[in-house]
Amino acid sequence: MADKEDAMVALLEVEEDGIEVNELGVKLDCSPQEAQAALNNLLAAHKVELMQIKGSLRVKLKKEEHMDLSNEERVLLSLVDEGGNKGIWIKNLRDNSGLNQIQIRKALKTLETKKKIKAVKGVGTTKKCYMPYNAVEDVSITGGTFYSDRQLDSELVQTLLSVCVAMLTNRRKQAIERNATDLLMQKQASFATAGEVANFIRDKKILHVPISDEDIERILEVAVLDGLIERRADGAVRVIDQSIIRPSPLVSVPCALCPVAIDCAAGKEINPCDCKYLNDWLACK
Repeated sequence: MADKEDAMVALLEVEEDGIEVNELGVKLDCSPQEAQAALNNLLAAHKVELMQIKGSLRVKLKKEEHMDLSNEERVLLSLVDEGGNKGIWIKNLRDNSGLNQIQIRKALKTLETKKKIKAVKGVGTTKKCYMPYNAVEDVSITGGTFYSDRQLDSELVQTLLSVCVAMLTNRRKQAIERNATDLLMQKQASFATAGEVANFIRDKKILHVPISDEDIERILEVAVLDGLIERRADGAVRVIDQSIIRPSPLVSVPCALCPVAIDCAAGKEINPCDCKYLNDWLACK
């Protein structure tokens, strides 16, 4: 029987997530009765533990640092460890542990006190998720470069937006000066990739925080939506010459601001045919 126990311990050292109890016989190449007997001996010796995880009863090696934890605490700690630096929400802990709300709250409080786990709030929510105490929070939790204390740093975003547009404006100006007689080259040379813009910002040491190409890509997308730059099919961007932008005629049509537009219709006293403002606007178009 001792050889079965040694084999089970060796197997569990490899299978960090544990093994389902009903699979022990197959894994050890023995009968279910022999596997159960070996398991009982290891449980009595406090070398392994049983945990109800995700609807299945699993056996795992008992870690020395977890010896002072209750079964409920070990189950939750195992689930939190699986969540890693992205964390796990309390709903998932409840669904996967099989514990009730009171057991979960009590066990979580103990684990936090013992500094086994920590509770953090993700960006855009007041709800807590739990992760290993020493885990470095994933960007999906912190929000990344543009967030400080879970709040959007609008000043940083605006600074980066201005720097990106200024860099692209200078790129377009240089393209025109160097290719004065070649309009096609002027256009091609005025484009830049997100990587080029990011390298410019890093080289100039404009910011005191690390900035990635992906961060700049997000800023450039804001500039595109704001109508400050345009994007080519390959992803490269260039600044738009604001001096040649013409507003849509629909923006200046007098009907949009007319206080009596609701009463205006053909055949009525107030009608489009006799409207001086509309006729003057049409005459200019």
